[in-house]
Amino acid sequence: MKGHITFIHGVKVTARRSFFVVLLLFAAATLHAQTVRIISKPSGLVHGDVPVTVLTTAPVERFELLVNNVKWGEGRGPSMVINIRVGEYIRRLRVRAVGYDAQNNIAGQDEMVINDPRPPFRAHLTSANGYLAATLIKPVQLAVSHVEFFVGEQVAGTALTEPYRVPFDPARYPDARYARVAAYGTDGTEADDVLVFGSVVSDKVDVTMQQIPLSVVGGKGVPSAADLTLLDNGTPHPIEAITPAADQPLYVILLIDYSESMIQEMPVVKAAAKQFAQNLLRPADRIAVVGFNQTSFWLTGFTNDFNAVAAAVDKVKPGGETHLFDTTIEMLFELQRLPGRHALVVFTDGVDQGSTFKLDHLVHYARYAGVPLYPVIKNKMLSRLMRFGIGQLEARRLAGLARDTGATYFIIKEEKELPGVYAKLAQELRSQYTVSFRSDTSATDEWHALAVQSKSGLQMRIPMGYFP
Repeated sequence: MKGHITFIHGVKVTARRSFFVVLLLFAAATLHAQTVRIISKPSGLVHGDVPVTVLTTAPVERFELLVNNVKWGEGRGPSMVINIRVGEYIRRLRVRAVGYDAQNNIAGQDEMVINDPRPPFRAHLTSANGYLAATLIKPVQLAVSHVEFFVGEQVAGTALTEPYRVPFDPARYPDARYARVAAYGTDGTEADDVLVFGSVVSDKVDVTMQQIPLSVVGGKGVPSAADLTLLDNGTPHPIEAITPAADQPLYVILLIDYSESMIQEMPVVKAAAKQFAQNLLRPADRIAVVGFNQTSFWLTGFTNDFNAVAAAVDKVKPGGETHLFDTTIEMLFELQRLPGRHALVVFTDGVDQGSTFKLDHLVHYARYAGVPLYPVIKNKMLSRLMRFGIGQLEARRLAGLARDTGATYFIIKEEKELPGVYAKLAQELRSQYTVSFRSDTSATDEWHALAVQSKSGLQMRIPMGYFP
């Protein structure tokens, strides 16, 4: 059973003597292995002002704090708190603290990635206090098997547990020009870093694999890399692979509005949940049912048991406000933690009441998440108003949110439409492909427009863009 994500925002840190005594004691106990350390790294969604606490020890004289490779602030002394203004438009930020000694050489560094459910596996290598030391950035679920250190290409030692370090005497390697570290995850992944002796801090070009969903409209035709052209901000990018749905598990969150405004719609929504799960699930797929009003509550964990899903939707009676935007952002974050393909299906009347976030914030974060978001709206009043040209703006915003993420949306006017809608949605998710291509993660943290073209005339749907 999943827990509720706590949104951290508006945090103000007051520096008191007792606070710094605790920090100094912590530093004395832990920083013998790491000369620069960021503590209290958040693992959930954060917005507003986020305090970053940096601890340092000798030989570090000063440090710089960089956000997405841009200097944000600097400090001196064994401990300092620097606030980073994330704002309400949630985005992924790479926060790095780089420490320098009295000669302005790099003496240590640490890093964290915020608002990223699956941070990359990275290693940072430093040399200080007679040791080669590695700082690892990795997803919480990834275990490290071992870390190997090299001077030149000569093995200097292996570390199995934290602190990842080995003794280093430069006099033993008079001709060496660099050191290297290789960290190995238990899943076979590897993270490497190279330290050129006498170098200053420099930005690296990290190339990462982007994976986006692709649907063939109508389910007709099989896409191939040779047939497709992918345009990233108008520039063609080679497609590395196209993976069919059958080769990847599908994780779906079925988010059901249990607010007071849904009392009249609830019989339809419950029937929708049951029929959708029955049409969708294959042995490798998993679905979770989550209800929400002013809070979210997990009615099931991820399961392929249709009976459990069917029973779950009857557990809760509607009531309370509709924190639609807050809860949708929370579920997008949760889905990104999981491997394979993802989809978020939201059954709601489309009305938000009391959310901290606005629709613009949700649209922005949905673009960041890259999870196909399918709104299914059952709202008799909205449907009636649309007949007279009212409510078109709401419908366009919903359509845009789905289109941005490579999905589609539905506004249900009559119950007789439901079987066709559910069948279409389940068929699309069962036949969805994943397109993989490489991008430069050092690129500006801006929206990249995506388009795909087919030489054979296939009609396809992909997200309108992504953030690198």
